[in-house]
Amino acid sequence: MKIFNLSGTVASALALLLVLAGCSDPQKQARETLETKGYDYTLKDLLVAASAGDLESIALFNEAGIEIDGVDPSGNTALIKAASAGHLPAVEAILGLGADPRQVNAVGRDALISAASKGHEDVSRMLLNRGADATVKDSEGWGALSIAAYNGHAGVVSLLAANASPAELDDALLVSSFSGDPKVINTLLGQGANINARSPESKTPLMIAAGVGRIDAVRVLLQNQANPFAVDLSNQTAATLAQSAGFEEVTQLITNPGAWGASEEGLEVASEMAEAQEALGGAGIEETLPAGNGALVAAAPVPSTAGESRAPAARASSEAGGTSGTIAAVPVTPAQGSSRTTGSTSSASGTGPTSSPPVTSAPLIVATPIDADHSAVPSTRPAVEAARQLREESKSKPIVALNGSTIHARTPEQAPVKAMVLAAYHEESLPILVDRVDGASASVRRLDDPAGSTVTVAEGAVIPGTNYRVEEVTARFVSSKEGKGRMVDVSRVKIRDTVKGSTHFLVKDIGGQTADTYAILTSPESRYRYVVKAGDVFRTTQPDAGVVEYQVLDIRPTGVVIKDVSTDEVVTVARDGVVVP
Repeated sequence: MKIFNLSGTVASALALLLVLAGCSDPQKQARETLETKGYDYTLKDLLVAASAGDLESIALFNEAGIEIDGVDPSGNTALIKAASAGHLPAVEAILGLGADPRQVNAVGRDALISAASKGHEDVSRMLLNRGADATVKDSEGWGALSIAAYNGHAGVVSLLAANASPAELDDALLVSSFSGDPKVINTLLGQGANINARSPESKTPLMIAAGVGRIDAVRVLLQNQANPFAVDLSNQTAATLAQSAGFEEVTQLITNPGAWGASEEGLEVASEMAEAQEALGGAGIEETLPAGNGALVAAAPVPSTAGESRAPAARASSEAGGTSGTIAAVPVTPAQGSSRTTGSTSSASGTGPTSSPPVTSAPLIVATPIDADHSAVPSTRPAVEAARQLREESKSKPIVALNGSTIHARTPEQAPVKAMVLAAYHEESLPILVDRVDGASASVRRLDDPAGSTVTVAEGAVIPGTNYRVEEVTARFVSSKEGKGRMVDVSRVKIRDTVKGSTHFLVKDIGGQTADTYAILTSPESRYRYVVKAGDVFRTTQPDAGVVEYQVLDIRPTGVVIKDVSTDEVVTVARDGVVVP
C-alpha cells in the first residue's frame, strides 16, 4: 500500500500558489514595467512623467500605488506639473484618476495659475470645467487672469475675463499695461475693465504703459478714451512719465491727439459720452417702473480677509430696451471674497511675472467655468453675472439725467436705488493742475505740456495757451484725517471755459478731471440708463417707504456714492451691485 506524504504536497502547492500570485500582482507588474521605462517607483518620477505628458507611465504609477495627489518638496502635484507643461491629455487623465484641481503648491499656485501663466488655453478651460477656482491667488497675490494678462496670453485672458469680477478685470488691465499687448487690453476693456483704474500709487493703465514705453498699448488706451491728464501721487501724467523714462515717441503721441487714430470700440465709447453729456444738460424724468417679477436685490456686505466689504447684487434678466420687460430676480448668498496685492513673483512651478508695482483690488468671487463649446457652466458667482447681464442689456436703452428725476416703484421689492448697477464711468479731461494759491492769484501747471512749466494767473486772467479764465481763487485749509493738528491745503480755483461756457472747480494738487465727470447707472426694471454727477438730487416712491429723496455725494471709478437725505444712510452703487457699509 502506497502512503502519500500529504504535508510535503501541501507545502509544494502553497509555494506554487505564492509564485503564481507574485507573477499576477498588478502593482508589482506595474513597478517592473516602470523600471523597464527608466522610472523609479517614486513620487518624484511620477511628476517627471506628468511633466513629459507620458500617459502610459502616469497610469502605471497609479496602478503601482503612488498617490495621484502626492506632493514634492515644493508642493507640486502631478496635475500642476502637467498643466504647467500644457499637456492636455495628461491633465485629463490625471483628473480622471481623482486629482484635486484646487490643490496649491508651496507658493500658492494651483494647476490653473500654472497653465494660465504659460498661455495654455485648452488646459485652462478643462481645469475650469473640472472645478478649478479662478479666484485663487498665489503667495505673491497673482491669480490666473492677472498672470495671463501680464504675460500677454490673449486666449487665456479671453477665457477667464468672461467671468471675472470688475475688481479682477481692473487688476488685470493694470498689470497688462506693463507688457502692453493691445489684444489683451482690448479684451479686458470689452469685458468691462475700467480704463482709468488706479494702482496704489494712483497710476492708471495709460501711465503704466507710457512709463515703460509700450507705444501700441498707449495708442489703444487713448483711442478708448483714457484720460491723458490724470496725475499720480507725484502729480506726474502719462506724458511726463514717458518723457522722464526717455520714451520721446510715446510723449509725442500722448500730447498730439491727432496722432491717436480711432478704433471701433473707442468710437462707441465716444458716442455714449456725447449722449451722456447731452442728457446731463437736460431735465430729469418721471418714471413708473413696470410690474416685473422682482428686482435686483442688494446683498449684505461680505467681510474680506483685508477687513473690507463688498455686497454682490442678485441675478436678473430682462428684455433689452423694452418698456415693460420681464425681470427674473433671485436673491443670492454672498460668496466669501479676498483682497489681492500683486508684486514681485516667483514660482515653484513654471515661470511668471518677475516684478511689478503692487495692485490692490476689492474682494473677489468664484468664477464661472466655460465649457469647451464656450457655453457657460452653471455659475457659482451669480451676482457678477447678473450685474454684467444688466449692463449689457441696458446698452440699447436711452440715457437720461437722474438729477431731478422721480422713480415710482410699484412694489417694495423693486427698491430703485438698491437695484442699480454702475454701467459706466467717464472722466472728463482737464489739462490744468493747481500748484499753489496766493491771495487772488494761483500758480497753475498745464498737464498737456510735458515740460510742466508753472504760471501764475490772477483772477480774471486767461491761463496762457488755454481757453480757461480764472474766475475765482479761494484759499482754504482743513484738518487732516490723520489728526494731530496738521492742516491740509485744499484751496480751490474756479475756472470757466471761454469757448464752451462750462465752469469747473480745481482743488490744489488734484488734477485730471472736471466737474463733468459722470457715471451711468442702470436698473433692471427701468427703460432708461441714468447719467449722474456729483451733487445730483433725485427721489423715489415705494409702497413701504413713501417718498425718499437721494443725493449723489461722489462719483468714483468703482462706484457712485448716494445718500438718503432723510436718514443719512449712504450706499455705493458699484459695478456688481449695491454695497451697504
